[in-house]
Amino acid sequence: MTWKAIGKSVTGTSHEATGKGCEDSLSYLVLNDADGQEVLVCCVSDGAGSASEAAYASAYATEMMREFAALIIRHGEALSEAHAYALAEDIYYGLEAEATTRDKKTEEYSCTLVGCIITQQNALFLQIGDGAIICDDGNDGYHVVWWPENGEYHNTTNFVTDDPGFGNLKVKLINDPITEVALITDGLQLLALNTETRSVHQPFFRNMFRYLRKADNEEKTGILNRKLAEFLTSERVNERTDDDKTLVMATRLDT
Repeated sequence: MTWKAIGKSVTGTSHEATGKGCEDSLSYLVLNDADGQEVLVCCVSDGAGSASEAAYASAYATEMMREFAALIIRHGEALSEAHAYALAEDIYYGLEAEATTRDKKTEEYSCTLVGCIITQQNALFLQIGDGAIICDDGNDGYHVVWWPENGEYHNTTNFVTDDPGFGNLKVKLINDPITEVALITDGLQLLALNTETRSVHQPFFRNMFRYLRKADNEEKTGILNRKLAEFLTSERVNERTDDDKTLVMATRLDT
């Protein structure tokens, strides 16, 4: 089965009102491993609203995951939890070095990290902070890998730059087949997740994936990606959330 993926980050209305740009970032790609099998890599990051270099930090985090994953896949390495910690270290010390170079505090480069690497045999999930990874459950439904991580106070969470020991890093390596996956930043949590039941809002993802399954060539996938941006900036979405919004979706299924 061949992976099809789309993804967009859009600026929230609260950021537009204050003249801020989008401080979310994303990265996704499909690579072939040494055996010619497809490997999906996805990552999203949300720069902290209080951090002056939030946009730089989130873009750096997603690009680092893209490069890191491509390297281990090219080398034919078997996925392990150690890879998640090595990636987090690379991002942390890269942001710390940038902060030192620019005579800034490391906290000014705070961002979340949500990512996955999915092979034909297994999947590695990792997360620091809020946002979520949503996967198919094998029974025509979807579940969240971890519930979004929030801090001690409302609208706070953990960030990559908080702890060089990465006690806040969640890692899971599974051997179950994954055919559909979505990653979101916290701007979409109210639409995609049911906070009362701490579960996935099933209709949201069933409808979204139904269209992606039908996209049977690059042109149709590109059209769908543009429509995703229109949806994320639509009035009905902005009525529910004024934050930056990021959604990455990928499927191996066809309709």
